[in-house]
Amino acid sequence: MIGSAGCGGNSKDGGSSAGVADTSAQKDFCTVAKSQSKADLTLKQGDADSVKLYYANQVGMSSSLVFAAPDDIKKTAENLQNGTVELYKLLESFKFSFSKMTASASAIAKIKAISDKYHLEDSDQQMSKYLLDKCGISPQQQGVPTTVGQ
Repeated sequence: MIGSAGCGGNSKDGGSSAGVADTSAQKDFCTVAKSQSKADLTLKQGDADSVKLYYANQVGMSSSLVFAAPDDIKKTAENLQNGTVELYKLLESFKFSFSKMTASASAIAKIKAISDKYHLEDSDQQMSKYLLDKCGISPQQQGVPTTVGQ
């Protein structure tokens, strides 16, 4: 896991080296997030191939963020990744057709259940705030929605 640090570390004075590791992990995470903010994620509504590619890219990006996430945002990144994967699978079951999916009451119920299970709205807000506060990435630059409704 990137950025893991124990108390005590190898410092000569017996102090913790966690602050240095956390800063390094945060920089690594921000580097990954910044590279993702430049990705072209054009989504053409009604085009199943475009929807599939868009959400496949989200799955990959969320996995990269989890791998790079420091401890203070790791759980949020994991929630977003897990929710993204489950939403992808649901979309896949409808052949990446939003119109078919939104016409299904059971699909709408599943979306709500996924959102509730992974706290997607709260997690999305937490991640957006973290990216702005720690990485300097504005919401307009973030560009990767983590919920189907966005």
